[in-house]
Amino acid sequence: MFQPIQTKLAGVTYDERQEAIRKWGCQDIGYFRLEREPNNPHDPNAVSVWFLNDRLGYLQRPVAERLAPLMDAGRTFDAVFVSRNEWAPYENIGLTIRIVEAQ
Repeated sequence: MFQPIQTKLAGVTYDERQEAIRKWGCQDIGYFRLEREPNNPHDPNAVSVWFLNDRLGYLQRPVAERLAPLMDAGRTFDAVFVSRNEWAPYENIGLTIRIVEAQ
């Protein structure tokens, strides 16, 4: 049985991800899509987090290492919004999610 994992996203400062988190990183959205990226040149276990067509970031490497084999075996998971991480005076924001197995 899979135990939910709470984690902060990695890679949130690249491309348009800050804008995407500001737009979609809120309680009203609720769930995000997890997508395996087995051909990612930086990490063969990469799992990205999306809402619609916007990539919000990636699972941290240790979490992806645990989840990737399960996803590759056909199990499906969702990412549930926990919090948007903002710390003044810093401009960059992050996102904390809880990974749950889809029913």
